Amino acid sequence: MFGANQGKIELTTFECGLSDKLLEDLPNSANIITVDGKQYPSSIVELHRPTGKYISRALIKLFNLFSQKGVIRIIGNTCAPGLKFPVLTSGKGIDQFENLPNKCPIIAANILGYEEFPNAVTVKGEPFMVLNIPEDWNSFEDYTSAFTSKYRVRAKKILKETKEVEVKKLSDLPPNEWIASCGNLLNQSLSTKTIAIGRNLPKLLSCYHQSLGENFEVWGYYHAHELIGFISCIRDENKLFAMHLGLKKQNNPFPKLYSRMLIDMVKWAIDNDLERVNFGRTGAEIKSTLGAIPVENSFVVFTRSRLLLILFKVYAKYFQKKFIYTLRQPFKEPKKAKSVPFEV
Repeated sequence: MFGANQGKIELTTFECGLSDKLLEDLPNSANIITVDGKQYPSSIVELHRPTGKYISRALIKLFNLFSQKGVIRIIGNTCAPGLKFPVLTSGKGIDQFENLPNKCPIIAANILGYEEFPNAVTVKGEPFMVLNIPEDWNSFEDYTSAFTSKYRVRAKKILKETKEVEVKKLSDLPPNEWIASCGNLLNQSLSTKTIAIGRNLPKLLSCYHQSLGENFEVWGYYHAHELIGFISCIRDENKLFAMHLGLKKQNNPFPKLYSRMLIDMVKWAIDNDLERVNFGRTGAEIKSTLGAIPVENSFVVFTRSRLLLILFKVYAKYFQKKFIYTLRQPFKEPKKAKSVPFEV
């Protein structure tokens, strides 16, 4: 859903303007797809579950085989979610993808909002959690002062409990000093999930680093000289996009480190006079405690096969995971953001 005080979404202000080169450079990128005269990058979808059961791994292997043969495509790239969204043509099905190869009977797209299309199934995804930064937040103290006492105390407690953590900007160091370690932490954080970003996570981070240069920032969190977590982000003019996050899974002495990382992102944005932080999907409730509001998005799956369409509809109706979360309201009163707010 959209927040009550959100304004019309303008893709040019919500998307990442640096995404084109990254999407072309990612190892699973595919051909350019044209929709209503506009070109969009597409990609192969590769699923991976590090700790999946045998049958799960078998099904994932079968899916990947079909994807690699060109049977399945996605507009954009699952390795770079939330950076670019296609504008689809209302009332048209898979034929709106003008140069889609005939051998590809399935194509998916991540769109903002919710819309249904012929010969397609639309399922809601977890919302993007976005914090618009008001003009009068000139310091981190201005931000925490806008909280009610409950959430101000919470933020201070998180900072106090993680004060022994040392933060370093890893992306300023040679890649061989941090990419492998961050890839390992990312793998630990994703070990219980089926993910669509492939197996080679260090290679993924390296691709971001090479494609985006200084606009891709990676921050490492150390305790006793050990890297126990990291978070990465893309800075695009006045916007910040949270991307990868990895945490040491076993014996991490700081249970609040995830929240500390998110708080640090807000502080970096305010210190650099940015207008918006896109925290990405997942963790809607905890991100709302920092003032982020949800932006609805959906996945649309088109197909030429009637049988597949029926199967997709059955899945969407009976098996699609429902997202249940409680959104918090930490601020004493609504704030006027620098950028255009969102609404339906």
